[in-house]
Amino acid sequence: MGILEKITSIFSSKPKARTKLASQTKVTKIQSLEKKKIPVARLQIGMTVIELDRPWTDLPVLFQEITIVKQKEIDMLQKYCQHVYIDAYSYRTIYADALANRKRNVIYKKPDLTPKQASQNLREEMPRARKAFDKSHKHINQLMKDVERDSHIDINSSKELVSSCVDSILSNETAMFWLSKIKHKDEYTSEHCVRVGILAIAFGKYLQMPRDELELLGLCGMLHDVGKMKVPQHILNKEGALTEDEYQIVKEHTILGYVFLRNHGGIDEAVCTAAYNHHERMNGDGYPRHIEAPLLTAFDRIIGIVDSYDAMTSDRCYRKGMPPSQALSILYKEQGNHYDANLVQEFIQMVGIYPVGSMVELNDGQIAIVLAVNEDHKLEPVVEIITDANHKLIKPIAVDLSKHQQNSKGNYLKIKRALADNEIDFDLEDYVHNAA
Repeated sequence: MGILEKITSIFSSKPKARTKLASQTKVTKIQSLEKKKIPVARLQIGMTVIELDRPWTDLPVLFQEITIVKQKEIDMLQKYCQHVYIDAYSYRTIYADALANRKRNVIYKKPDLTPKQASQNLREEMPRARKAFDKSHKHINQLMKDVERDSHIDINSSKELVSSCVDSILSNETAMFWLSKIKHKDEYTSEHCVRVGILAIAFGKYLQMPRDELELLGLCGMLHDVGKMKVPQHILNKEGALTEDEYQIVKEHTILGYVFLRNHGGIDEAVCTAAYNHHERMNGDGYPRHIEAPLLTAFDRIIGIVDSYDAMTSDRCYRKGMPPSQALSILYKEQGNHYDANLVQEFIQMVGIYPVGSMVELNDGQIAIVLAVNEDHKLEPVVEIITDANHKLIKPIAVDLSKHQQNSKGNYLKIKRALADNEIDFDLEDYVHNAA
């Protein structure tokens, strides 16, 4: 059975080598870092060592910081040192997790798959959603410029806008899904951050997270990529393949984003950590620290999935975006290795193989946009046909594929394949703004 077939069935039912030595590694001091001195006998997996009782060059390590993920790292530190200084946050986290590890081990309620009526219909919700979406996009654009200039960012406005997005999504997430389909390649980073925030909130709602966690998760999504504004733009926007050196520079955006947010102050540690860890993977194959599942919080794992999905389905300066179904196939294939398996399967259930706003080709050649997902028939959504069989635009015709309607030739309509947003010349932005 192929990967896509396995995904469809859901609806019917080692660390990499590092290259720099500690003596060669440039270290950025985190001004607001709170450190705690402890004897090496008290070291535990999960702690982050940031200072030693001797020079780092005395130890056989690659970086001037160690997040302990294996017992052999504790053994090595105990061999060379009497005491070390650890990040006090990692110290507190060890014991907080022992009492309440909800965010680390994804202890959320099992999603209730019973179809529910949205508290607000789409037409009524769209104006509020559009206002929140447009304000968020404008704010994140300005915030990215502030980060690039190393200026103070207006985190209170960020929180207020995330709260507005939560309001809309709790009322009817479909409106935000529609708006998040509007994409401009020249504004990828800022739009990507807004989309990740919105999709993360929607996923959190699906997982029945409480409102305060939805707001925190949304902020994690909207700020997860701020470090990219510290990467030279000629590398970030390069058309074509990056060199190995350029790729290493791009990967530093996770560290740079974390440092900026931690130095800023007034930002929840979960937001800083999501910026740091959204490219880490369950089996340690990610970056920048190659940490594994036990050290990835639920927020880290969710943002990692949502970030990957949106990146894969969006046009980039060096490649075209892929259809949602193809992106879901990749997530499904990598579940358990790169991504949390339980969360991937719940994400697929939430998004659906044919997400709202995605384009599909019907079996008679007509192109349609998915308007709504039928909870009981997710492979047969409500669509709006926008072209004839020759892909010429026509007056839109709404069709519920679960009703097994026929076309003019008497054939039952069904979806032949999912399309990438770029496969047809169609002004989706104009369509969305006139849809409600």
